[in-house]
Amino acid sequence: MEHLAQQGFRIHVLTSGNGLKFFHDKNCIESLTPMESFYYSGKDGGVSGWSTFKSLKSLAAIAKSKRAQLSALLDKLHPDVAIVDSEYALRPLRRRRIPIVAINTSEIVVSQYLRQPARPRSVRSHFWLVEFSDYLFHKHFCDLILSPFPLRTTTRGPKFQRIGLIARRAVLERASKLDDRNFPPPRALRTVVFMLSGSVHASNITFDGDLPFRVEVVGVPGQSRGNVIYHGRQMNNIEILSRADALVINGGYSAVSEAFVLGKPSFVVPVSGHAEQFVNASIVRDLGLGFIADERTVINQLLQMYEQNRWIDRKPLPAAFEIDGASEASGAIVAYLKRTAPVQIQRNQPLGPARLARPEIEQKSL
Repeated sequence: MEHLAQQGFRIHVLTSGNGLKFFHDKNCIESLTPMESFYYSGKDGGVSGWSTFKSLKSLAAIAKSKRAQLSALLDKLHPDVAIVDSEYALRPLRRRRIPIVAINTSEIVVSQYLRQPARPRSVRSHFWLVEFSDYLFHKHFCDLILSPFPLRTTTRGPKFQRIGLIARRAVLERASKLDDRNFPPPRALRTVVFMLSGSVHASNITFDGDLPFRVEVVGVPGQSRGNVIYHGRQMNNIEILSRADALVINGGYSAVSEAFVLGKPSFVVPVSGHAEQFVNASIVRDLGLGFIADERTVINQLLQMYEQNRWIDRKPLPAAFEIDGASEASGAIVAYLKRTAPVQIQRNQPLGPARLARPEIEQKSL
């Protein structure tokens, strides 16, 4: 959004939940409108494809309300293009023939999931009923899908365009080149940041006994004691992330992306039953940035590596990660608008600042 705003685009945001808090003070947008959000179903902090599938009646009612909210905004704005982030109430856009550009990871999830030699039984229903359906939905109902990944790989079809990882500009400013020679040894850990989802699916990690490093916990409430500090929910966690020597995160793609950008050794604790989070954790492991962890054993896993002063079973890093996805996404959107505005191009007229509506839900990767 910042890149587009700098080019003169007028941006209007339609979002929900944490998105409303995040965008309320952003200067790059002209308006912020609340919208209802979809949800995953499950139990005991996990998600289930079958439970989500059985919630379709409730989800359909939410979708009807979302379409009405989107229609009301479109009637006021008449945008030139809509950029959506895991949004499915697209009928008002398609009826008005407004181009739809999606930023979505479902194509990556499908490719990486099918590539994994071992797929937990617990994530199968979620993959086929939710993630694979998400991939098919975007393939058939969006005009262009920007698919972020840390390596420059091929996509599953012409509608998908590979871009680098997307991270906040403040995080990019703290990016560091990482290779196997300067990957810090476990005994160098002084501060480990646990950045956990603030949703009902957040991991429940218990900190017992004395730890040989400082622990800072972001996202969930708790009572600070000793060298364990709880920060609760933070809209701006940049400084906390910057002083981390290692990260423990849930498997949402935003958190994983910023771990790649920062080059921090990372332990990813996927939400139980969540196929995308299993895939994201596998990407971190397979590309040498860190490890798949479990909320019950991650502390012991950290302590074992600390005691032995080696990253047990860590894979080698590739030569470099692609982390300029925000700039690439902006360029792809502008290029798409130029391709779909032939009259302006033929007349040699500059493409005027577009009105961008961005309907989206609270982050799908919890």
